[in-house]
Amino acid sequence: MGGKDLHEFAKESYLSYRNEHRPKVSRSVDRIKRLIEKEVASWGKSWFSMPPRRRLWLWRNGFMSRSDALYDVGHDREYDRYLSDYQRNRAAYINGRRSVALDDKVVFHWMMEPFDEHRVDTYGLILDGRFHDLNALRRAADGVGELRYAGDDGSGASLRGTEDAAEWVLRRLRSQGSLVLKPAGGSGGQNVMFCSYEDGSYFVGDEERSAADLESTVAELDEYLVTETIEQAAYADELFPGSVNTLRVLTMFDPVEDEPFVAIAVQRIGTSRSAPVDNFSGGGLTAEVDRETGRLSAGATYPYSGSVEWHETHPDTATPIEGTEVTGWPEVREGLLDMAGAFSHTPYIGWDVVVTGDGEFAIIEANNCSDVDLLQIHRPLLDDARVRRFYAHHDVI
Repeated sequence: MGGKDLHEFAKESYLSYRNEHRPKVSRSVDRIKRLIEKEVASWGKSWFSMPPRRRLWLWRNGFMSRSDALYDVGHDREYDRYLSDYQRNRAAYINGRRSVALDDKVVFHWMMEPFDEHRVDTYGLILDGRFHDLNALRRAADGVGELRYAGDDGSGASLRGTEDAAEWVLRRLRSQGSLVLKPAGGSGGQNVMFCSYEDGSYFVGDEERSAADLESTVAELDEYLVTETIEQAAYADELFPGSVNTLRVLTMFDPVEDEPFVAIAVQRIGTSRSAPVDNFSGGGLTAEVDRETGRLSAGATYPYSGSVEWHETHPDTATPIEGTEVTGWPEVREGLLDMAGAFSHTPYIGWDVVVTGDGEFAIIEANNCSDVDLLQIHRPLLDDARVRRFYAHHDVI
């Protein structure tokens, strides 16, 4: 190979490598940028106030300032029992290219096809004010005749087209009573719309809306999924009826034992501060689920006061939290492990689960890079030798 040929080969190899890894580098920069933005935003919060020397110590060991209030992070070696904020950021790459299946709720909906009984019924996707039917392929596969959108009079547009999203949503609300509209790529329960229709009136949450106002709102939506509403099991509704209270179950696929396992599970519980969602950082509670029995620990709140507050009973409903059992937990756990085993190619998944009955559950979504604050507030993840081995295997720690 001549000098010129060698130069061209090296150039092409470099460009190929750069193009292949550019998305990962770009995502890394974006994630680090978000970490910095979160850190800077916390400086204005009185509950995260601390001496500069302490803040520098946290940074040097991979933690954001808020972790000082969330975890028992001392100046000794206690800190390395916790997955740091920097390490949690590195965990985003465990699933590699399969991460897109979890980051994109539409792709995840299709990925869950083999477990249809545990899927939330997802009707379609709103893109720039147009409704795109996600169930068309299934109906075609079922051999349904000429497929058309069903209007109030049984007519509708051809399936080969789309439909005005506002018209579809309002029509479906009148026939079904309730819908959930949520960002297709969002997280943390942000910008979720709980829409309903009752006695001739439309509502978003508890706020009554005119038909024209709701149509205008829906017409402006982009990248929104339209799904059914889920009725949670009695135990969850008794904890707090003002939100759908979900489990976050973190599963890992053990490369040594060649099997999935539950690393940790928590019950998220909404409050008057977080409603209509159960988001921990938005004011909700997190209680650890005993992996064997399904019993809940006391619930913890985000450290807005400067320290974590623990609640044996719910601060709004007075319902006992500690000792409450997740209905049918063994069946829920085993069902999730079946899914995690089927998705062994995607070894790191944070499942958001609604228990709907005794051993029955629905998957709201799955997370490629689960937040760990609502998990490690109960115990350090790296105290578990199997969890530590998993993260080490994937070069996270």
